[in-house]
Amino acid sequence: MFASGFYYRTYVMNLLVLGIGNLVMNDDAAGVHVAQELAKKYNNKQDDLLVLDGGTLGLDLLGYIDWADKLVLIDAIDLNMEPGTVVKLEGDDIDVAFDNKLSAHQMGMKDMLLTSELIGQRPAEVVFYGIQSSSIQMDMELSEPVKKNLPKLTDHVEQEIISFLS
Repeated sequence: MFASGFYYRTYVMNLLVLGIGNLVMNDDAAGVHVAQELAKKYNNKQDDLLVLDGGTLGLDLLGYIDWADKLVLIDAIDLNMEPGTVVKLEGDDIDVAFDNKLSAHQMGMKDMLLTSELIGQRPAEVVFYGIQSSSIQMDMELSEPVKKNLPKLTDHVEQEIISFLS
């Protein structure tokens, strides 16, 4: 309490790191793999941070989105780049990237972001980390270019977490 009699209330910001993708569609699983790795390291340590394997849930994730003040999305993407290239997108670039739909869940992610915005729940800050896919086939193994650069993608997302926590 300040001397003037007013109470000071702190506002805790929440970070949701959301890996999306399908584990049985090789490179499409990249975001899920990153989320699973980072969840082991960061979940259940702080109330303001959640790392979540969102799989292909789409609109079912709205409750988590509502909780977040900052959202970091992780997924495979197709931007006609060299396979394994890691990209960071922010703002309107995220919506444009989902126009180049790589798989069915990305349409779900576009719908989820639009719905969250329409109902006033879109986080103030949304960042997308993607990795250019090489192959989206029924296979549980990542392609070599994606497998080789997955640690780079993980490092970039982890830096977002570290920056948020500091």
